[in-house]
Amino acid sequence: MPISSTDRSFSAKLLLTVVTVLVLLVAWQLADLLLLVFAAVLGAILFRALADLLAGPTGLSPALSLLLAILLIAAGLVLVVVFFGAAILQNVETLTEQLPSAWRAVRDRVDGVGWVQTAIDRGTDSLLSGGLVSRIGGALGLAAGAVTNLVLVVFGALYIASQPGLYRSGTLRLVPPRQRDRVDRTLCRCGDALRGWLVGQVIAMVGVGVVTTAGLWALGVPSALALGLFAGIAEFVPIVGPIAAAIPALIIALSVDPTLALWVLGLFVVIQQIEGNVLQPLIQREMVSVPPALLLFAVVGFGILFGATGVLFAAPLTVVAYVAARELYVRTIEAEPPGDAGEPAAARPRPDSVTASR
Repeated sequence: MPISSTDRSFSAKLLLTVVTVLVLLVAWQLADLLLLVFAAVLGAILFRALADLLAGPTGLSPALSLLLAILLIAAGLVLVVVFFGAAILQNVETLTEQLPSAWRAVRDRVDGVGWVQTAIDRGTDSLLSGGLVSRIGGALGLAAGAVTNLVLVVFGALYIASQPGLYRSGTLRLVPPRQRDRVDRTLCRCGDALRGWLVGQVIAMVGVGVVTTAGLWALGVPSALALGLFAGIAEFVPIVGPIAAAIPALIIALSVDPTLALWVLGLFVVIQQIEGNVLQPLIQREMVSVPPALLLFAVVGFGILFGATGVLFAAPLTVVAYVAARELYVRTIEAEPPGDAGEPAAARPRPDSVTASR
């Protein structure tokens, strides 16, 4: 009995569904690896952005400009370590030693407030019952794994930055020929959006770190350099990062003087107001403006799906998803002619035919 075209169509759709499900399952199992690949892509975009910036005034070829960019980044890191490494390390060690005693001092200050003391004790007990102390060895293992992942990401970024066309064309080969132009355009838009986001984020991180360090130092908060460095790094994670950066500074300040803690709280509020109302609008002229509510729920969603790594890369992943949805879905909808719901476009009368009937 010959197979009808309907059966062939059903079999093809069934096979496509099974393959899609299998690909999604494999991607879910390799989620950590895919996030590392995404981190390498971000690094490659940053390298290429600096290389393109240097290629203009110097007239160097893409390869030489990339080499110069890598050398400048390496030289900058070496200079930071040479001139500020000892001070940063000392501040970090001091902060690590001060936080436990500062936390005990905070508990002593709120000893008279029953409900606050109860909340603190319950939170501390839950952390200790969860095996926080026993996980110190595990934390050291995670740190070693993080260093290994960082090395992998850096080398992956260098490989991608040196031959971006190779990986781009390889990705397009996975797409059906009739869709390649559209996907290629979407990849370009995503790359431009990530580039603008990265440049703006680096500017914001440096600005917040420097201003926070100067402000905490002026207020007399111990370990101001380490706290400012943490604030600059935490700025990479939107909304949640600045809140997390303020917590250790407030604990240290509250252990010294409650009035100092109020000044520190005011400092962080002022910095975030300036960053959100002055710095970010200037930066967003060159980058995709993602709604803050979308970023907030993206941080929570990616954190639930992928843990701490998902929180770290929630913002750039949201930028990519936002641009891809706009290019692949929203523009398709906007291209469709408007009309009454449920009425096919071909069945709707054209304006010229209406005029002619009159």
